Amino acid sequence: MATSRPVRATALVLLAVWALYQCGWNLLGHNVHGDESIYVRAGWAYLHGDFSANREHPPTAKYLFGLAQLVTGQGVLGPRLLVGALVLAVGVTFFWWLRREVGFWTGLLAAATWLLTPRGFLGTRVDRYALLDPVMIAFAVLALAVAWAWIRTDRWWLAPLSGVLLAMSVTSKVSTIVLLPAFVLLPLLHRRPRRLLTGGVGWLVAFVVTAVALYAPMGIRSAITYMVRFQDGQNEHGHPISIAGQIHTFAPWWANAWFLWTGVGAVTTVVLVVGLVAALAIRPDRLVAYLGTALALLVVFYTVVAHIALANYYAAWMPLLVALSSIGIGRLATVVPRPVGLVAAGLLVLALVVPAVGESVTVARTHPSGIALVDRWLDEHGRASGGVLFAAATPTLTDPYFAGRGSMEPDDGPFVAVVVGNDRRFPPSAAVRSFLEAQADRLDRTEVDGFAVWTPRSGVVEEAGDELTVRG
Repeated sequence: MATSRPVRATALVLLAVWALYQCGWNLLGHNVHGDESIYVRAGWAYLHGDFSANREHPPTAKYLFGLAQLVTGQGVLGPRLLVGALVLAVGVTFFWWLRREVGFWTGLLAAATWLLTPRGFLGTRVDRYALLDPVMIAFAVLALAVAWAWIRTDRWWLAPLSGVLLAMSVTSKVSTIVLLPAFVLLPLLHRRPRRLLTGGVGWLVAFVVTAVALYAPMGIRSAITYMVRFQDGQNEHGHPISIAGQIHTFAPWWANAWFLWTGVGAVTTVVLVVGLVAALAIRPDRLVAYLGTALALLVVFYTVVAHIALANYYAAWMPLLVALSSIGIGRLATVVPRPVGLVAAGLLVLALVVPAVGESVTVARTHPSGIALVDRWLDEHGRASGGVLFAAATPTLTDPYFAGRGSMEPDDGPFVAVVVGNDRRFPPSAAVRSFLEAQADRLDRTEVDGFAVWTPRSGVVEEAGDELTVRG
């Protein structure tokens, strides 16, 4: 029964429908992230010949975001749909790849775990945003899978195709350059060192030519020099981030593990770790070594080499962790004596259903919040234009909704409102605090979903000397 074609077809159809929902439903329900807004606007500018924005990151993902906007119009919808399509492509790749190597159900489990379970970031899945990381991740997985197909077949053209795909990954976000040793290791794992000299040359040429072609419109030398200088500066000077309730300028070694635990959830994390251990302990083979090497390279880079950690960084190694964990669970079911192995694998799979259903509920319930509601409230109360002074709310949060009229600098006035958020890294300045206390009788205060919105009863807020005051 479990191996009959109708059962397999039904399972595939159910997964496809559920995955389409997870990746494509209610994409405009959650707020626009600050980085997302930067990448989307930069992509539109790139397609129109302006390469001045966001040169601290490579261009390919932003090219794709620009192209998506040509189809759907300016804004985040097209880029988010593009990211969703790439997430689906990774799921299809996992099914195609692992089905051939370790069986139908293991391939299906890998695809389902990747497509359905949480990867939380600001309330929803990280790959429902038009960020660079999901694009980088998708092309890296495709490159790894195509390289494996090349070494397992005589199709020479797969080697340069893999090189093209990794170049598209690295030129979306440079982190996956650390995967290069995994591609070198692949022919050695299969005891085909000559392939490294023959196909490897084609792979390398395709990688270099593609990377150069994608970077050329930006000006290769200036763009890469600027990117390296910027990223070195970030690594040297740090990046303030709240981790486990504390503000850190440089990430502690456990930061990415903490982000994974909170983003994926306890149940999914435990299942993934148990599956990973099983993959490494129960008849590990070349595929496990290949995927494990790639996973280790990314984990070491993000936890040891990089001195900062952001809430979405753990997503870079999630597909490899999912693939290895699925192989491990499959080995529990097929290698460990029955009924122990089969029961253990079944319980692990069932455990994943709970967070997957929870993620679907989150997708359905997600709606604009916080700063998006502040923007709406100001529009509804006749303050759709004019400057807004922000405190405890950084441009990363506010720019998607207030670009060109939002500021944290009092001398950028006049302002039609003062908005105080809850970002403990950047508390209100003494000037803002004293203004709100001294001018309280000339201001109205409204709480809007976690933000305090102060509006003058008449006139505007502007700087007078070293102080803020209400004029008019």
